[in-house]
Amino acid sequence: MSTRGAIAVYTSGSGIPEHVSSRPWRGVYHHWDGYPTGLGQHLMARVERAHGDIQAVVGRLIDEAPWGWSTCMGGKGETEEERYSEESPGLPVAPDETGNVSYVYVFDVEARRLDAFSTYVGGDGKRLGSVVFSPEGTPDLPAFDLLPEERVSEPLLPGEELSAEALQAYLEGLPRLGSDTRLLHWFSTEECPDRGLCIVFRVVVFEEDEVRDVVEREWMLVPPSARREPARVRHFIEALVEVVSEDPRSLDAFWIASLDSLRRSQARQRESFVRIIKAHRASDSGSESL
Repeated sequence: MSTRGAIAVYTSGSGIPEHVSSRPWRGVYHHWDGYPTGLGQHLMARVERAHGDIQAVVGRLIDEAPWGWSTCMGGKGETEEERYSEESPGLPVAPDETGNVSYVYVFDVEARRLDAFSTYVGGDGKRLGSVVFSPEGTPDLPAFDLLPEERVSEPLLPGEELSAEALQAYLEGLPRLGSDTRLLHWFSTEECPDRGLCIVFRVVVFEEDEVRDVVEREWMLVPPSARREPARVRHFIEALVEVVSEDPRSLDAFWIASLDSLRRSQARQRESFVRIIKAHRASDSGSESL
């Protein structure tokens, strides 16, 4: 299911607006994964990879893609970006035309800030949150929409750096995750360009004992810093297994791939991750129909 978003930049004015239409901006449509843990997190990562050059990010994502994006997020090497064209443009977006999207992300180049607005039904265009970037591109917050359960910091669990091979072996040793209609398969684990670890997994959907669909997702689960804490990574995955085992409805490929707790929180214990994942499940269940 697509969650539509918009990538934009302010064209005049100053300050942090509390509503999406309170300050002029221009932007482009983005079709897939527009939620804060998807497109929002990706835009933050773009600024970090650009070493704080927000104008370059705006040029790449808005000026060079005037018809919008199916996805600008691509894969591990960003080789799967898909732009719309003049012949087949994305949906229109503007300060007074946000009904086509659920979230709008607006860059303030001069203030080195990115504002996120919730424009889905019930969000009413209110500002969801903001992040400010250092000159080097480091955001002052790990996410726009931190839950209370994520505002926890626990002692480090240092260990030998986690490799892609070791993580894959660990995943393959986990209990079977599935139900009568769905089965999760850990397909592969690879190192990302930023030295994080990406998991490719598949959720197989059955109907009357026959395969009806196979959904494959790339999950950028392990940031480089978390590789130095293999126990922390294991605790998160153990927590996910516990939550999914208790509630098979959580066996949703898109929802699992949206979980980003190793970046969003300094939690390190299994019990903390269980609370965080359940809080995300409860939060997302209220917006699944959007």
